[in-house]
Amino acid sequence: MVNDTPRIEPRRLPIHLARMSPQLPAMPHDPWADHYESVMALTFGELYEQMTSSTLAEVDRLVPADATILDLGAGAGRMALPLARSGRRVIAVDRSERMLAVLQRSSSALDPEVAGRIEPVRAAISEPGPIGPVDLVLCVFTVVAYCLTENELRSTFRAAFEAMPAGGPFLLDAPQPEIFESMEIESGDLIRTVSMDEVDPGIHEYREHTVLRTPGGPIEYRDSFRLRLWSSDEIERGLRGSGFTTIEDVTDRFPDLGARYLVARGSGVTSSAE
Repeated sequence: MVNDTPRIEPRRLPIHLARMSPQLPAMPHDPWADHYESVMALTFGELYEQMTSSTLAEVDRLVPADATILDLGAGAGRMALPLARSGRRVIAVDRSERMLAVLQRSSSALDPEVAGRIEPVRAAISEPGPIGPVDLVLCVFTVVAYCLTENELRSTFRAAFEAMPAGGPFLLDAPQPEIFESMEIESGDLIRTVSMDEVDPGIHEYREHTVLRTPGGPIEYRDSFRLRLWSSDEIERGLRGSGFTTIEDVTDRFPDLGARYLVARGSGVTSSAE
């Protein structure tokens, strides 16, 4: 029997390039971009959902439902997708084309109006290009740890500051030392080994070997890259040096997540939403 039903092609969002070389090196998480969300959910369980729900609640506290948000280090869309569903417009910046491709596929399954609120941008978070104005900037889920130099950290903070002419808010997390510990996990669907070795002061070499059981068969991958543990003083000094004048510690609203959560604002803006 011939199926005469017209095929509906999935909607694909254009990925915009911003100040990036055509020849990009392999990015962190590229080998497992298609499985990133599954691996993280199996690794952290309810804690992973708590990270997301706590961040969404803080966004609700800070900006209205029609706000425009710059998501630095957006990855596969962990925050961009629910933010778009909540009515916000999201500029999703990530330097990994593979992670943004996953976001693109997930977006194509959404209602077209919702999907249209997401703008993927392939760029380094320290050089996202001319973006803005936006109402809030996000840099969460350990993203600042991927900045390896003070210049890169300061450039990222400056990009956040310049995207918000009104002065903020800028919601970010600063991972604490416990995040930089090696781990081994074995469950029904996941065998994961992650080693973290300090190779220079504050600089850690991340190495991973994982086997993920999927309905289509086991998936095995390896990954390695470097991360930096920034002190609270370094983070605050970088924020103030980039133009932010008030820094509110909101860690109490993110319990047991292994990071310090901050809301930074520019001059003349109050530290809490009305």
